[in-house]
Amino acid sequence: MPRLASVAPGQLKLDLVNPRIPDAAFRTEDEALRYLYAQADLGELIQSIGNSGWLDFEPLIVEEVTNTVIEGNRRLAALRILASPELQQQFKVSLPNPLHARAVPDEIQVNFVESRKQARDFIGFKHVNGAFKWDSYAKARFAYAWLKDGDNIDEVSRRLGDGHNTISRLVNGVVVLEQAEEAKLFNKEDRTKKSFYFSHLYTALSTSNVRSFLGLPENDNAVLPTSPVPQENRANLRDLLSWLYGQGDDPSVIRSQNPDLGRLVNVLGNQRAKSVLSATRDLNRAFDLVEDRARAFEKSFYRLLAASEEVSGMIGRYDPTSDLLDDAQTILRAMDSIVQAMKRAHAGDSDGNAS
Repeated sequence: MPRLASVAPGQLKLDLVNPRIPDAAFRTEDEALRYLYAQADLGELIQSIGNSGWLDFEPLIVEEVTNTVIEGNRRLAALRILASPELQQQFKVSLPNPLHARAVPDEIQVNFVESRKQARDFIGFKHVNGAFKWDSYAKARFAYAWLKDGDNIDEVSRRLGDGHNTISRLVNGVVVLEQAEEAKLFNKEDRTKKSFYFSHLYTALSTSNVRSFLGLPENDNAVLPTSPVPQENRANLRDLLSWLYGQGDDPSVIRSQNPDLGRLVNVLGNQRAKSVLSATRDLNRAFDLVEDRARAFEKSFYRLLAASEEVSGMIGRYDPTSDLLDDAQTILRAMDSIVQAMKRAHAGDSDGNAS
């Protein structure tokens, strides 16, 4: 069972494999501290502790055998900076003046645990879903580690405060990604998109087209086994991740999840469209082969209508010394051509119906 104790902050170590930061691997505590200051909004926390003092209302969770902080790395990092003029100078931190008497405590409360596994019961719902929420990839990695330690999916879902299906989809994204990385099919660090949008992957994996493309079971509610993509589909896995995130010199085909991810999913359900995408990496061209042409025309038409209504409402701002009148006449000719083509289509349809 966890053991409550009071220890000097200087005895505690920052976590070099912090599950909150799944993409970062730190070699030293200095690296972890620099990352936390840059990425975890330490400035505001330092000012809060400096003004109000350290409050022992929530003990840090610490692995006893190593003195490593499993839960509370931001707070420990803030205390280190508050206690060190050298770090304050390094990070250009100005402390409140006067500094609260309890801003640099001699001892703080911690809950010692025997292992990371024991710590998860404490971290679970509060930290993953709390005020400083984890991103979906960190949450997925955390849940997957929990499952690998022997807990079942329903128990993990309950503790994290999410439904079975949500956790299953998150975990399946990690399982598929790990397979691709271990097989050297994909490297996150070699992606062309600046940010790693994990939601692209786990959302895509919940669709029948993508699961068929990868040779995965139809049921997306079950947790996948290790290395679930069959050997004959691994080239498809490489292509999928490359399309989602880019790889090396090949850019991602996804500019935004909506509408591009949906378009990619539709393309993967059509063999001809898949071939075009593989050959050109042009998602729009590939999607053209599967999109409802009439629906596409209708959407473009209503965008044109909305734009014309907007311009009409602003006609009072027209500057007659500009060259816009020539452009307006070009638009008028184009619109006349469109109207005539629509009339011919109507006439042709009427003749067909009459016969």
